[in-house]
Amino acid sequence: MANEFKTVRCAKATYDFDTHGGATGDGLALGVTVPKGAIVTRVIGSENTSFDSGGSATIAINVGSTEVLSATAYDNAAFTDVDSHYTTPVALSDDSEINLDIAVAALTAGNYDIFVEYLY
Repeated sequence: MANEFKTVRCAKATYDFDTHGGATGDGLALGVTVPKGAIVTRVIGSENTSFDSGGSATIAINVGSTEVLSATAYDNAAFTDVDSHYTTPVALSDDSEINLDIAVAALTAGNYDIFVEYLY
């Protein structure tokens, strides 16, 4: 049996309030998909513009149906500067779009990059 070598890849999705809005709801698609069979190894977030909310908004980050950051307050340190959100490897059984769940209250501002590192 021949060896198979996986390549480390990175998908980048950006949430931008001006583009995506900030209404509450599950599965706000960010237009970037990680392929079926990929093994997600790490998820990193990077703030470009601070999130804001007129209430107590929470944000969860998902890769398809895999939650990589559970609902977290929009003003939590996890969303400032650069932060590692997920380091438990998981194999994807389907093509999986990077998406957000916004809950409790709407967002009113923010621009945030999400980097999903995976083997494929």
